[in-house]
Amino acid sequence: MNVPNLSVITHPPRKDRIILLAIVTACTLAINLFGILAGLTAVLSHLLYFPIILASYWYPRRGLPFSLSVALIFALEITLFAPVDLVLGFATFARCAILVLVGCIVSFLSWNLAQSEQQLHDIIEFLPDATFAIDKEGRIIAWNRALETMTGRSKASMLNRGNYEYALAFYGDRRPMLAGLIISDGSGIPRKYPQVRNESGTLVSEIFLPHMQGDRGMHLRFSASPLLDANGNVAGAIESIRDITDRVMTASALEKTSHRLNTLAGILRHDISRKLAVLYGQLRFGVMKFSDPEIIAYIGDLKLAADGITRQIDISREFRDIGGTPPSWISVQNAVATAADRLEFRNVTFHAWTGRLCVFSDPHLPTVFYHILHNSLKESTRATRIVITYQVRNEGCAIIIEDNGTGIPENEKDGLFVQRKDSYGRGLFLAAEIVSLTGMAIRETGEYRKGARFEILVPSEGYRVENSATGTGTSQRHISPTTEENGVPVGRELRADEFSLADEVWKEYHDTTGDPTVDRIFGVFHSGKLVSIARCRRHPDGLEVDGVFTPAQFRKNGYSRIAVGALVEACHNDDLFMYAVRHLEGFYRQYGFEPIPETLLPPAIRERYTWAAGNLEGAEVLPMQRKAGL
Repeated sequence: MNVPNLSVITHPPRKDRIILLAIVTACTLAINLFGILAGLTAVLSHLLYFPIILASYWYPRRGLPFSLSVALIFALEITLFAPVDLVLGFATFARCAILVLVGCIVSFLSWNLAQSEQQLHDIIEFLPDATFAIDKEGRIIAWNRALETMTGRSKASMLNRGNYEYALAFYGDRRPMLAGLIISDGSGIPRKYPQVRNESGTLVSEIFLPHMQGDRGMHLRFSASPLLDANGNVAGAIESIRDITDRVMTASALEKTSHRLNTLAGILRHDISRKLAVLYGQLRFGVMKFSDPEIIAYIGDLKLAADGITRQIDISREFRDIGGTPPSWISVQNAVATAADRLEFRNVTFHAWTGRLCVFSDPHLPTVFYHILHNSLKESTRATRIVITYQVRNEGCAIIIEDNGTGIPENEKDGLFVQRKDSYGRGLFLAAEIVSLTGMAIRETGEYRKGARFEILVPSEGYRVENSATGTGTSQRHISPTTEENGVPVGRELRADEFSLADEVWKEYHDTTGDPTVDRIFGVFHSGKLVSIARCRRHPDGLEVDGVFTPAQFRKNGYSRIAVGALVEACHNDDLFMYAVRHLEGFYRQYGFEPIPETLLPPAIRERYTWAAGNLEGAEVLPMQRKAGL
């Protein structure tokens, strides 16, 4: 914030101004009269600018008449005491005109400056939050009406006071509040004042002051920002104080109510669980005692009902904690891995390609993936493959969970995330509630009999892809086609801090380098060494596959197949384009790539081969495309 001063233009007291102006005016006119008598009519007249500038600056509305008066007195002196001369007459007229013009200009500028500072003063004065400002020396230069009401101290009694006078109104003693910390050396703030937070350059703190509001106490939120001069140096600070007593009391009441409700719900869950334990025991005894098929079937139905009650108890326990912890940036890969640890995949192949993706979410994000995966792993779906990927879109990012099972009929999709008995069974209602807390949404877009496809839609401000070596600060758990055990190669996506490994491999391949902002690189590791890589680069109008390379010493081991297979599976939600070396056409056809005319390539990708002048056949490369789809 660039603010030179928050108060209205400061001047000497009115009486002192008039005396000073009268003295300066009289002196300059007297000096000019002495000069005229001595034969000097030009040089000394410049002194008349001083009273005119002062008068126009202090009294903008009276600047014009004052400058006219001074000009007329000067002209009268010339007429009475200087020899009559035509040239001198013209010079005197021009000089008087300039004096009047200077007075008008200074009056105009001073008026505009006063108006601007008055507007800024009014903004501070009528802010709903109690606000004050101090200069570099710690003197109070603004104290608004809301602060007068909060503290009972008038602006007139506080302006221009220093020595931490502002703190007396809150703490009863002199101490540097947040504004005082800003104008001092702030390097020790985290150590000396651990309760103070720095939020994007603004110091923030919350505190309870028991002696405020007639000793009833107030919860206050203090926030302070620096005031900078034209050179960007700290020229002061402004601090706002907000009464958050009602908010804190409401939050406390809600917390107590929530605690009591959770306690009651916990007691009920415990009692129901005990009753269910007895019921399960009776059902097991019934199975052993009776042999009648109808009775056995009846007991089976009872057990299914009991299982449903148990499932709802588990879900209600998860509902209890939703929203209780603030949202934060969460690694999607780690959330998926946490969910997968709770499930039994048996013969179902499971791959997740979200290693560099983070979303701003409720901490229960793993629960979302758990219920979606649980739905896909039911025996009735007959799924043998589950893949989790993400797709960057204009409106944000979509996390996509797909399986190759029976899918979900169209007439059932609308009720998947609705609070109904069957929804509780799937847990998808709970998943939808969790993602909605941070502005995300979930939907099912699969095709019946071809598999289920759940999309978690993340708004543009709610996701980020790790684009630097520092990354997200959290380690990523790998969920990949294979694990590197006993020398078995593993294919996975490279983290941003591993792009330098790919650059080393690419030195033998046209000195290609990776860019984490637009590239996804998939590598194959064997015995801890990167042995093959493939890249998917995002252009403004499409995705290009290139950089598929295996160093000579590692070839003929199938590493390229692992790298390309990982890339295709991870990026299959978009059409993929590439320039394939002609003799590798058959290799890429295995992954769904088909030759296309050069004209069908997106322009940004086609321009990379403009040197071929439209004759890619002579360049021994072949344009190919893989249509989106798993």
